[in-house]
Amino acid sequence: MKNALKNSLLASAIGLGMMATQAQADGGLGVGIGYGLLAGPTLELNYPINSYLVARGSVSSGMGLNQTNRVDNVNYKIKADGGIHRLGLNYHPFQGSFFLSAGYAINQFELTANARESGTVTVGDDTFDGTVAINGKLKWDNAPTLSLGWGHSPKQGWGALFEVGAIFTGAADVSLKGTTNAPGRQDDLNKELRNEERKLKDDVAKLDFLPILQLAVTYRF
Repeated sequence: MKNALKNSLLASAIGLGMMATQAQADGGLGVGIGYGLLAGPTLELNYPINSYLVARGSVSSGMGLNQTNRVDNVNYKIKADGGIHRLGLNYHPFQGSFFLSAGYAINQFELTANARESGTVTVGDDTFDGTVAINGKLKWDNAPTLSLGWGHSPKQGWGALFEVGAIFTGAADVSLKGTTNAPGRQDDLNKELRNEERKLKDDVAKLDFLPILQLAVTYRF
């Protein structure tokens, strides 16, 4: 029994030593700077565990995009912002640039739509004489990720990365709120906003994930 235990510990130590030696041979800490759809500018750190596995983590600042859309006489200022931060593990099945990746996303990405109109304002199936302010938001949960791509294999030097995949968030949380100074019409506005909120929830329920599409330049020390 003692010999078996000793042999087992010795084999484990040799295995760990081989993994550490392989990781050192493959290179050290890697960094990447890129741009992701929805995520925006991205900074990534990664480290090769061995020639098959690479641990990675990234932070992003969000796209910060703004545009104005006009719907039913109302101009909505729409903003897409908030970063998507990720932790993951890449598997390089051929010990080359191709990889499969699984991980988890801390999701701060959201869409907001804000409007303020005066006069005769249409909201849903009703009209309001006065000033109407509307604030809408779509927000997604933190969630697991799956992706594949071609990127820096665990070797030293410069490289590039292309990645495509999905963040399995489920449907977005939808919120619509508003106020009006039209006398006695706040309850009517609330009713129309609830109806519009239900319609929007039905629309976004069909999309239960966020896409991953990323390009980056990498360097491993």
